[in-house]
Amino acid sequence: MSFRPTDIGMIFGQDHLQDLLISWVEDVKNIPQQIMFAGPFGTGKTTIARILAGHIVSSVNDLKEINAADARGIDDVRGWADSARFSPLGNGGKVYIIDELHQMTTVAQSALLKILEEPPSNVFFFLCTTEPHKLLPALRSRCTHIELRLLDLASTCSLLNFVYKRKLSREILEAIHYKSGGHARDAVKMADVALMTGTVTVDELDKRVGYGRNEIENLIKQIITKLDFNLIDTLLRVYEVDLVAQVIDSVVDDMFMNENVMRIYSQLLPVRVSRREYKLSSSEQIKHFISMLISNLKDKVE
Repeated sequence: MSFRPTDIGMIFGQDHLQDLLISWVEDVKNIPQQIMFAGPFGTGKTTIARILAGHIVSSVNDLKEINAADARGIDDVRGWADSARFSPLGNGGKVYIIDELHQMTTVAQSALLKILEEPPSNVFFFLCTTEPHKLLPALRSRCTHIELRLLDLASTCSLLNFVYKRKLSREILEAIHYKSGGHARDAVKMADVALMTGTVTVDELDKRVGYGRNEIENLIKQIITKLDFNLIDTLLRVYEVDLVAQVIDSVVDDMFMNENVMRIYSQLLPVRVSRREYKLSSSEQIKHFISMLISNLKDKVE
């Protein structure tokens, strides 16, 4: 099954936001027109934005979902500004949910800021990002901030017990939490696989869902610090190449002061920028990114 919360009561692990979100859905007048949802991927940013939007719009045509990784330029923003001037088709308001906001160009962010400063009274902008530090300070300051957190073990277990009616053992729940790294979306996907395949042991889970983000991160950190090429071979066998590339991005940034990372950092940036700016996300490009890391590490010991 595919689970996505449809009301605030189904949101797990965000207790610090619960009272605020409830006050918003109980009285739409309390909902700010500009909200920035920030936090790690898979923690519910877009989900909460959609739930709030459901209390605002009365026509599906008044909800616009935009991925800023694809629509990231100033012309895109101008298009939204033009459409925002038109009255909603229904009796409610109009909502723009903009995901991956940090991928928007600086010029486009400046244009968006102008819309956020004086939006029509019935138009709402819900902005979602995993990297708020990449946004213009003025853009951040214009929004009400909602910070989402990774799930702790208790929250992961509560979520999966709620969704799957306590059909998973505590051992499997704990293994899923570790593999998911507290990312709710990943935890649900893994639980889906575990139930569909009748998984009852952690060894079976390892075989069926592969490496989790935490495991890949620890693997990459060991490769960088220990230059263990047996671990590199293990990394190359991980089939979630998109996830591996994402984790390498974050690990290399987090470990910048490590001497091995400092040595290869500038050589990794062009590949990362190319993949993000020009959407070169094919397996070949991601594997090239990984191989660059590996080749530079090998040079270190030759």
